[in-house]
Amino acid sequence: MSGYLLDTSAFLILGLERSLAPSGLLARLAQGARYVTQVSAIEIAIKFGIGKLALPPPFHTSFSHAFDRMVSEFEADLLGIDMRHIEQLSRLPLRHRDPFDRLIISQALAEELTVVTRDRVFATYDGLQVIEI
Repeated sequence: MSGYLLDTSAFLILGLERSLAPSGLLARLAQGARYVTQVSAIEIAIKFGIGKLALPPPFHTSFSHAFDRMVSEFEADLLGIDMRHIEQLSRLPLRHRDPFDRLIISQALAEELTVVTRDRVFATYDGLQVIEI
């Protein structure tokens, strides 16, 4: 598999605040397959549920419908979590303590995807291709 995997912050920026995205980013991402992971859905749902993340009204009515719609509008595929990703996670060095980011990194490595992120720590992982925004 090849393409781009958006981490949670990149997905929220491109899905809700596209004007904050660097110029040329969308054109670059249009050159390959785009993926959003179920990990981001879990992270967003947790932060929304505990009041650490404000989301537009559609998320208040049906979180899953609003999330799926955002993925679809970005013309991305939803990447599930499977045991290959967990296996990769078990060997990942501890350079990052955020469990969601560690799983996204593991998925990207296992699937040979380039991660789109704002987090500079991602670039410290050997073999991981990163686009920083």
